[in-house]
Amino acid sequence: MMKKKYSFFICFIIFAYFMPNYGQENFNKVAQSGMQYLKIGVGAETVGRGEAGISLVKGVSAMFWNPAGLSELDKSEFFFSHNSWIADISLNAIGTGINLENWGVFGANVVWMDYGDLHKTSVARTQEESGKYGYVDEGLFSPSDIALGLTYSKKISTQFSFGGQIRYLYENYGSNVTINSSGNESVTNNIMSAICFDFGTLYYPGLKSLAIAMTVQNFSTDLKYEHESFSTPLTFKIGLSMNMLDFWENASRSSLLFAVDAIHPRDFSERMNLGLEYNYLGLFSIRCGYRMNYDMGNFTAGAGVRYSISNSMGIKFDISYIAENTGRLTSPLQITASLLML
Repeated sequence: MMKKKYSFFICFIIFAYFMPNYGQENFNKVAQSGMQYLKIGVGAETVGRGEAGISLVKGVSAMFWNPAGLSELDKSEFFFSHNSWIADISLNAIGTGINLENWGVFGANVVWMDYGDLHKTSVARTQEESGKYGYVDEGLFSPSDIALGLTYSKKISTQFSFGGQIRYLYENYGSNVTINSSGNESVTNNIMSAICFDFGTLYYPGLKSLAIAMTVQNFSTDLKYEHESFSTPLTFKIGLSMNMLDFWENASRSSLLFAVDAIHPRDFSERMNLGLEYNYLGLFSIRCGYRMNYDMGNFTAGAGVRYSISNSMGIKFDISYIAENTGRLTSPLQITASLLML
């Protein structure tokens, strides 16, 4: 009985802290961070649940949401994710992890953006250069954003796990010609690199399958290109999840998972993600979710299958869809595949 009271008290504190912010004026703290691609969800399983479930995500995909979940990896796993983002931009990720028993679980991952080829222009300084456009076409260039991550996670007990990740971030947006007040020209290379950290915990208080998690993502020092300083998109999350079929006697191996995450980003007002997933016998899943306080892409949906190739190997395939609430942009579609060592 005491465990139940303690668990519900924690849940109350979590939502009492975040919910009042939705009744206040929506003050959007935009433009206070850079490297915004770090905020795009990686992994169709979690995205299909409305990006909810930092207490549910397990295995290699946990490195992108809550590194503590990596401790749930049994043996080893290889992960690939492709996200067809807006404006013909795509986000890709690969990751791998291995369980070294008493040493803990180690993982590595790479995330990169594919922006395609863009036209590079400069301001025309003469009438001949200007022509009819008012600028000079400098040809094509390909901007890049890459994040390399190393992760460690360990179970302290059957109820508590922790994890941490260090990431090397590299950004290259090409070069441009700068003219000072004296009329002298100089070339500026728009290249940035940084180190950031993620931390996470996962706790099972003992009330059936209830899980509670907390994460800090994208913690770094301030960065600067020219004059204005900025940081990576620092984000705090608290989440909980539970199998709702726990309340029915003689429940089968199927599950109905409910997850909710409360989110405090540095560069926006508070958000909340809600997700629901039905899993049939560990073989097939359907998912849906709702993301509160987002400019677009509130509703999500997804599905996944898992198949054992042999007694020691299996595959997972997930797909997710974010429905936009404007008619101007193509809705992002994400596909994830994983190879599991059982």
